Amino acid sequence: NAELAIRKVGIGKVTRKDVMEASNFENPLHRVIFAFNAGSNPDVQAELDSTGVKMFQNAVIYRLLDEYKAWCELRSRELEVEKRLQIVFPGKVLILRDHVFRVSKPAIVGVRVLAGRIRSGHGLMKADGRPIGKIKSIRSGENSVPEALAGSEVAIAIDDVTVGRQIDVEDILYVDIPGSHALQLEKFGLKQDEIEVFEKIAEIKRKEKPFWGR
Repeated sequence: NAELAIRKVGIGKVTRKDVMEASNFENPLHRVIFAFNAGSNPDVQAELDSTGVKMFQNAVIYRLLDEYKAWCELRSRELEVEKRLQIVFPGKVLILRDHVFRVSKPAIVGVRVLAGRIRSGHGLMKADGRPIGKIKSIRSGENSVPEALAGSEVAIAIDDVTVGRQIDVEDILYVDIPGSHALQLEKFGLKQDEIEVFEKIAEIKRKEKPFWGR
């Protein structure tokens, strides 16, 4: 949204105080300063870097607005990506036979992502709802990757489990979605396979917590 709530109008150079005041806006797209035909004090750049406030400087006012609109579109897309990364998305994996690389501390197993996605740092659970630890890392071939999507075969390291005890080959595991995240997922336009896995996860969760994700 490129509509701005103007907090303050002044003359002279931009100061650290101006930056601090701009940083107080809740909407990150409003944390901006327009310096129309104005300079800034030497210590301002460090304050901009530390607070995330964006400053636009130009001697032509319409160019300031054009620059802001272009930045606003780019920053909006970046914020959407950041929001998606903070949300735990649904996923379902199969532990592959003959792909146990380490039994424990951490367990490292090959999996096929049957639906949805998995990400490092997210928890897993069994089909009965028992949590079995978090994904410590994901590797595709020789490369460490932050996530794996449906159809991928990757190796994952899982904390706090032992293969042959809490998990075993050919087990189906699901991403353990917090209830608070479940409420937000519909905003992100889930794919059909993600919707189906989410419904299964909800069914599992609601056996013990009837109001999970509601």
